[in-house]
Amino acid sequence: KHKTWENPKMCSKALGLLPRQRRICKQHLEIMSTIVGASLLSVETCQNQFSDRRWNCSSISQVPSVPRDLSRGTREQAYVYGIASAALTHSVARACSIGVTRKCSCGALPNTAPTGAFKWGGCGDDLHFGMALGRAFTDASLKSKKGKSKSSKKAMMNRHNFAAGRKIVESSLTTACKCHGVSGSCSIKTCWKSLPDFDSIGATLKNRYALAVEVKRKRKKKQKVLVPIMKNKKTIRSDELIYYTKSPDYCSPDAKSGSIGTHNRLCDKTSRGSGGCDVMCCGRGYDSFKMEVMERCECKYYWCCYVKCKTCVKTLNLSKCR
Repeated sequence: KHKTWENPKMCSKALGLLPRQRRICKQHLEIMSTIVGASLLSVETCQNQFSDRRWNCSSISQVPSVPRDLSRGTREQAYVYGIASAALTHSVARACSIGVTRKCSCGALPNTAPTGAFKWGGCGDDLHFGMALGRAFTDASLKSKKGKSKSSKKAMMNRHNFAAGRKIVESSLTTACKCHGVSGSCSIKTCWKSLPDFDSIGATLKNRYALAVEVKRKRKKKQKVLVPIMKNKKTIRSDELIYYTKSPDYCSPDAKSGSIGTHNRLCDKTSRGSGGCDVMCCGRGYDSFKMEVMERCECKYYWCCYVKCKTCVKTLNLSKCR
């Protein structure tokens, strides 16, 4: 629920904020509604991206209490940490350019010369501030009470995936332009750096989820590091997601792995893909049924200024897993 952040007392324990996050909250009160919005955006994007998968990201709504499927080091955990970090960076960078807070404003203009008939100008998203605040806020959960970075395998994985989410946002920065001139002619063109809609970042992260790198921990020169398990892969790129526990198949309920199973999930009996009944129901079969829904139809626009619609009954043919 959207609320105005006016009082530092709102940065309380009740929100599930850690001491370091509460400090950031008090320093950046006017941007807290953006941070809350970012967490809702990450939930919505994750659930949309995985709506047709056995693991459908339903558990993300339990955060800040961390359910089992997001605490065992799986690739699902990698995606959730990546998307949370990316949403935070993206939302804050955008909030800066639309004037939500006085702590930041437009992104710095590129210091490279324009590569075409335009000039740099306008108000770009402030990626620099978004990255810095995003990092401070997410990585607060990876520090001990004394301020030292946690060095457990899980903390190392989460830190890398938080950073990968930010890196993917940084790489998605594109050039947006606006034309000026007599009657829409493009005699003068102003361009700035802008972030795409968040859906495309969610989709990029889903590709990284599919290609996530399995890692193990080893000691290298008195330091513990995560390295790929595959012999022919030597390094981990900064925009790759990493995991160290193989995922369950998510077919049946299993409290230990955090799987809720796919019993009663809707599926598409015509599809052979991940949302198809064969894959979704794990071979248990499915039941088909009809459902009637009311919807607006035959809408007509009347001058001026209203739309009149009829209500139609539509029959849906649905299937759900046994």
